[in-house]
Amino acid sequence: MKSSASSRALRQWFPRAGAGALVSLFCLFCVLGLGLAVPGPARAADGDDGGRTGKLTIEVEWDASRQEVAVRERCTYTLAPDSEALAALRNEGAGFCAGYTVLRDGEEPDNDGWGNPADRVTQESSRGPARVETEFVLYLARHSGQQNLTVGVDPSSALEDAPQGLPEVWTVEVSAPRWSFGKIRGPVASQSPGKVGWRVTTGTKDGADFVRSVDLSRAVKATKPPTERQQTRAEMVTAFALAACGIAVVAALLVARLVGPAVARRWATATMLLAVIAYPLAFFGTPRPLLPPNTTMVPISIGFGGGPPPGDVWKPGPVLGLWLWYVLPVAGWWFSRRLVTRKPPSRPVLVVSSAAPLLVLPFLTADGVVPHPAVWGVLAAMGTYALSVTFFLRRSTGSGAGRRWAATAGALIWVALVTFWLGHVPVMSDEDPSVTGFETAAVLVCTWPAAAWITSLLGPVRGRTPRPVVRAVCFVVLWALMLSPFLVARATEPGRAFDPWNSYRGPLFTGYTGFPLCVVAVCGVALQLVYLFRRGRLGDRGRAVEPVGRLLLVCGVLMALGNPSLRTLSMWGDALAVLWVAIGSLVLIPPGSDATAAKFRHVGRAAHARFMDRWVRTQLLWDTRADFQRAARSALAEDMPVPDFSRRWTDLDVPGRCGDPAARLARAKRFALGSSAGIAPRTAGLAGAALVQLLALPWAGYKLITGEAVGADGFMPFFLDEISRALRFGHWALYGFVFGYFYALLRGRTPIGKAAALMAVVLPAEALSMLPLTMDPQYTRNPSWTDTAVACGGLAGQTFVVCMVLGLFWEWWLARAAALKWSQVRNFRRLSSVTVPLGTVLVAAATAFATVVAGAWAQQELQPPSGSPSPSPSQSAPVQPGQPAP
Repeated sequence: MKSSASSRALRQWFPRAGAGALVSLFCLFCVLGLGLAVPGPARAADGDDGGRTGKLTIEVEWDASRQEVAVRERCTYTLAPDSEALAALRNEGAGFCAGYTVLRDGEEPDNDGWGNPADRVTQESSRGPARVETEFVLYLARHSGQQNLTVGVDPSSALEDAPQGLPEVWTVEVSAPRWSFGKIRGPVASQSPGKVGWRVTTGTKDGADFVRSVDLSRAVKATKPPTERQQTRAEMVTAFALAACGIAVVAALLVARLVGPAVARRWATATMLLAVIAYPLAFFGTPRPLLPPNTTMVPISIGFGGGPPPGDVWKPGPVLGLWLWYVLPVAGWWFSRRLVTRKPPSRPVLVVSSAAPLLVLPFLTADGVVPHPAVWGVLAAMGTYALSVTFFLRRSTGSGAGRRWAATAGALIWVALVTFWLGHVPVMSDEDPSVTGFETAAVLVCTWPAAAWITSLLGPVRGRTPRPVVRAVCFVVLWALMLSPFLVARATEPGRAFDPWNSYRGPLFTGYTGFPLCVVAVCGVALQLVYLFRRGRLGDRGRAVEPVGRLLLVCGVLMALGNPSLRTLSMWGDALAVLWVAIGSLVLIPPGSDATAAKFRHVGRAAHARFMDRWVRTQLLWDTRADFQRAARSALAEDMPVPDFSRRWTDLDVPGRCGDPAARLARAKRFALGSSAGIAPRTAGLAGAALVQLLALPWAGYKLITGEAVGADGFMPFFLDEISRALRFGHWALYGFVFGYFYALLRGRTPIGKAAALMAVVLPAEALSMLPLTMDPQYTRNPSWTDTAVACGGLAGQTFVVCMVLGLFWEWWLARAAALKWSQVRNFRRLSSVTVPLGTVLVAAATAFATVVAGAWAQQELQPPSGSPSPSPSQSAPVQPGQPAP
């Protein structure tokens, strides 16, 4: 009985003991699990693998305030206290956060900016682990429309060169709310609406072999201008060609006027041909230099958004440079000698011009560069062709002019072919790191024609030929002035660090170096002013006064940006401005106006007073006759006899016989207000220049203080920056000088009409020059429609005020010169009836414009934070991962 009871008790106790043991083991495992999970603050965050897991979060969002796609990356990981990664973090001050790529439309996008907050490092003790949190935000270039992004994940490649101690396992998560998720590649670890994640083990082969990426898409609408643009070489070369054609048009008219009407068309065609040839030559690049063995040149370009810099898109080569600096000046030199001697260039002049480029060969031979035998064959072929053209013109041309100019034509063809060949010689490259004395001499022998051309113009400009000593001194001074930065750069030892003289250490014929062109432009304007002053006496009618006025107007637009150079001529805005002014100058100063308006240039003070008195009386009769017509209606019906009405009506008629009364009144007004009131044109030009510069002082002074010269080089020696600022500040005076000097020739019948015609030419040109600087990402870092509207609006108001006040001042001056009151010329009662509503409209428009600008600025300040973008009706509905597409 006892044994059965004990066995029964054992059978009851074993299940209870087993259950208790199981409960005890379960509690023990729970305690151990909590003990492994609790120690260390980083363990709970990073997982259960000893802190070797890092987290990379990539957030893609639309920043509503900047209207750009923002890619924000956050990295969180733990480093051991004695790891190399923590030591590198303390030395460099920046943590590790990489391992992903972002593509837009399959290509690497341009960036418009970034934000890099300070990294956060938390370490409880010197022996404890360190928790690192890094953040970086990248703003892609503004692009309106469909946004197609591909986010690729590859932490393994980023960790190849990283210091030891970084986590081996990474959890990568891509978060993109309001974006449509497309194709997801790679083994996905987690997926939820708006997020997708992968787990990457960098220490294994699978971590690098798998391709992990996701496609994102979203349609957005940006109201701001784009911050990137793919500029092409054809665009820049075409812009340069348009500017060159504009300059060539006014130059061809000047040449045609100087040579006389008999051969004007022939010379104008030759001038345009020389300018048009520059367009295809601009596409030739820079030749490769002769480098020492085992030496390679690696081009380095640094840009800040908006695409590659314009200097990398198109860089003028030596072929174009030699055409601009040798062929054209040589042709100009020959033409100036023709103006002095009335004959073709002499044989010594042709020999010197043709043989100078060949001096490059002996200098290269002395430097150890022996020309290839094929070079002599090429030169012989070019010489044979030039001689054949010369003999052909001598034999086939029946006229004496063709035979006289045959040698000149053959020499010009020879010079053009030789310079084209020299443009491909390695010595003309600006990429040669070593520059010897013989190479410098070989380049300098091709730089003298510009100085010779300017020196040869002194005779025609001054009216008498200077002495040989004076010409020699002027030539040496001009040549040294143009070459001064190049000579100093080549005489200075290149430094190991960044050397600012490197931009001038290459040949004169490559790149955008602006100092020589600035010297030529300033000398050209000075020569024009000297000629106009010499021929600016009262009644003096110079042969080339009219076309010089057009050229001076184009020079004023060239200096609107400060530094006239190839860099500004290749900007589409400045090129269109030059072309617009060149064409508009033909309307402002019509061809042949110096002949049709010659009688106005001879009007003295007494004759002007008589014309003004006649016009005032004629205008009074016209107005009185109109008043009498209105008042005579009731008088005729009551007691006025018809013969008395006819007599008084006839007496109030406008005096004169030719044309109707309105035409006679207009002719009297033109004679009264169309002359310079007996003032010499040069005096009137100075008065106009001073007045316009005074009126433009607010805008010009603001740009002088706040703005930099456009088209400047990276290094501006010899006060070139200050000179460029002064040119931009004073270019308004050129407009005023043209108005005052050529007042009698300008289109229009009254001072207000002539000032309006000048404004119609100047205002669009100034606005076109300003547009690329405010809206084109190639020329501004922050394009903005607001800045464009403010800049163009301020410039338009400035030009309007300058031109209208100039016209009113000129009208007052003409009235005072005739001993009349201004009120006798200008009907202020009628003026008020026009200006009051016009002023009201202008004030209302200015108020609305200021309200729009202030609202735009306020909207930029009150935009919601970038983390919570506001929905837009133009944005497409996103498709989240894990959900079916609509």
